[in-house]
Amino acid sequence: MSVKTIEAEPVLDDATRDFVRRSMHAQLVELADIKKVVVSLMAEDTRFSPERLADGLVGANLLTPWQARKLLAGKARGFFLGNYKLMRPLGKGGMGVVFLAKHSVMNRLMALKILPAEASKDARRIERFKEEARASAKLEHPNIVQAFDFSEADGKLYIVMEYVDGVDLHRAVVRDGVMSPTESLDAMIQSADALAHAHQRGIVHRDIKPSNMLLRSDGVIKVSDMGLARIGYNAGDSESPNRLTGTADFIAPEQAIDSQTVDARADIYSLGCTWYFLLCGRAPFSGSNVAQRLAKHQTAPVPAVSAIRGECPKAISELIQKMMAKRAEDRPASAAELLVQLKRLRNSVAQGGDLSDRPMSSRVASGESSTPSSIDDSGPLKEVGASSISEPIELDLGSLPSIEVTPFQPAPMSANGSAPSFAGSNHANSKAKDASSGGSGSGGDSQNVLLGIGLAISTMALLVVIGITIFQLTKEEKKDRPLHSMESGKEIIVLQD
Repeated sequence: MSVKTIEAEPVLDDATRDFVRRSMHAQLVELADIKKVVVSLMAEDTRFSPERLADGLVGANLLTPWQARKLLAGKARGFFLGNYKLMRPLGKGGMGVVFLAKHSVMNRLMALKILPAEASKDARRIERFKEEARASAKLEHPNIVQAFDFSEADGKLYIVMEYVDGVDLHRAVVRDGVMSPTESLDAMIQSADALAHAHQRGIVHRDIKPSNMLLRSDGVIKVSDMGLARIGYNAGDSESPNRLTGTADFIAPEQAIDSQTVDARADIYSLGCTWYFLLCGRAPFSGSNVAQRLAKHQTAPVPAVSAIRGECPKAISELIQKMMAKRAEDRPASAAELLVQLKRLRNSVAQGGDLSDRPMSSRVASGESSTPSSIDDSGPLKEVGASSISEPIELDLGSLPSIEVTPFQPAPMSANGSAPSFAGSNHANSKAKDASSGGSGSGGDSQNVLLGIGLAISTMALLVVIGITIFQLTKEEKKDRPLHSMESGKEIIVLQD
């Protein structure tokens, strides 16, 4: 049999090898796992590109789509923050970008709100970020996203928060349509319960809106983002009096004028605007710019939901208008009082399914598409030059794990007995070239003789071992046979079994 050495093109080109180096430098994947993915992909094609390998790593759950996209873009540092590995961005809060992260030891999924790099040098924004952490630490309620820790790593400040597996109410309405009156009432009862808990501890949220209220997959509402919350109802000097605090589509009239002196009734107004959005699919006031919308909050009549949703109970429409009264004193005095009215309303309106029964669209947005494209989702990620990662990381691709799912003929051993190289694993092409060359050389005959001798020696050795084993077993059996004695008269007869 003739054996020829074929010089094959590398399976991984330079660009793909650079991608592998970045992935390993980022400590996201191990070389052994990359080899397994490469072997699996070779069943289809031996030609690789960074994008094809990245798709394979994502398919094997070794990378998230966001991690793969950032590695392809040249990022290789910053995927870890303290004890957490960043998985993907979840959204943007009032003070920074929120990332889904996994604890490196406990494997627990958490949400990390990271203060942006440009804010790390602003003393006022740092203090505001700390105040958000302090406000969150005061709250422990089933309808409020819980904060667990405040920490700093690599010069980045971040808050460790509970991860809510679901979508915010804005996306839920856009994706699945407006809510039924009973579904929206359920959302308001849970939200008012959360706000009552916060208000009783002297915390005003000041940014209640659909995108800050998360709907968990089991129908539980979680109020999130305390980035604009204020502890205590007394005016402070940490904010500029001319700075707008809140969101124009849902802000209370008095908050647009002076956000430092607002109390819990400002949150009730914003909750009323949110309720209107859940039922109608749009904010209560429209305008081509922020100034027009703010002006309508001040002067325009509150629109009636019943004028748009004829099936909406009149009691719900009237309560929304009361919550959105222009003067704070005309609204419910507190979230606790509002909660009592909401529960009474639930007993009087037509019965229906709550949020846990709300049908979810099959078009569930993936975690990758949930992040607005307008935000910078790079977070703490950084690029690393090729020269800084090519030296310490050697790509030993000289051997691959075997494929068990697809049977194939093993590649021939080289003359020195070593396995074929990674780049030359395209044995189909080598086989075709060997067939076209024809004939056999003296080197192949010599190798066949050596293989025959080795096989004969191995067979003889095996026979010797088997013979020795049988001999030992037979000898021990005879030695251990018991003897019995019988006495007959004066003679002693010894019997052997």
